[in-house]
Amino acid sequence: MGTAGAVLDSLEPIPGNEFNYRPVPPLVPVSAIFVVLSATAYAWDLLVTVPILGSVLAYVAWRQVARSDGLYCGGGVAKACLLVMPLMAASAITLHAYTYATEVPEGFARVSFATDISDKGFVMESERMGLHPEVARLTEKPIFLKGYMYPTKEQHELHSFVLCKDSGDCCFGGQPKPTDMIYIEMQAGKTADFYSGLVSVAGVFKATPTLDPTGLNPVYKLECDFFSNAKTSY
Repeated sequence: MGTAGAVLDSLEPIPGNEFNYRPVPPLVPVSAIFVVLSATAYAWDLLVTVPILGSVLAYVAWRQVARSDGLYCGGGVAKACLLVMPLMAASAITLHAYTYATEVPEGFARVSFATDISDKGFVMESERMGLHPEVARLTEKPIFLKGYMYPTKEQHELHSFVLCKDSGDCCFGGQPKPTDMIYIEMQAGKTADFYSGLVSVAGVFKATPTLDPTGLNPVYKLECDFFSNAKTSY
């Protein structure tokens, strides 16, 4: 018992050296992780939501520590995250706004494939199907728009391809509607490589039904002078 008693005595707290552990709320390390993830906001505009969400989480974490009466620690880290992520969000938004403002090649007008062309559909004129007046006004005009390349066996140095308004099942699971497609004809020896994401094209717009090698029959055609992966998603 003498030996056991000595061991127990050695476990008694030493005055002035008490154990003073304070837990860290889970949202504090989560906020720190969001700081790292927020760097992705500069790569793609939709990811600007990451630092915005992270800022909200950091604020909640900071409030948890501040209102805990000293029970929690980690307030400094949460506050730092709360300062950094709004700055990252603001700078990413500025970057993407500048990219959006400068991505259209000179001499071309920005057009939305979905709202300005596809959604207009056709109109009846003298019991015949015709172009919507707003779409007709785009013919022979130099326009810039975005869409998705219809996949084919050919992947590189394409002289032509079909551009679809979206990547949904309506385009890639079957026969797209005629108004959901534009036949892209590369001009002046230019070619394009297949890309599964959003792409940008610019050229002269025409209402010229074209039979594509895939068997598709787009109503519209673009004599394309510019092609690239899209820099923004809108």
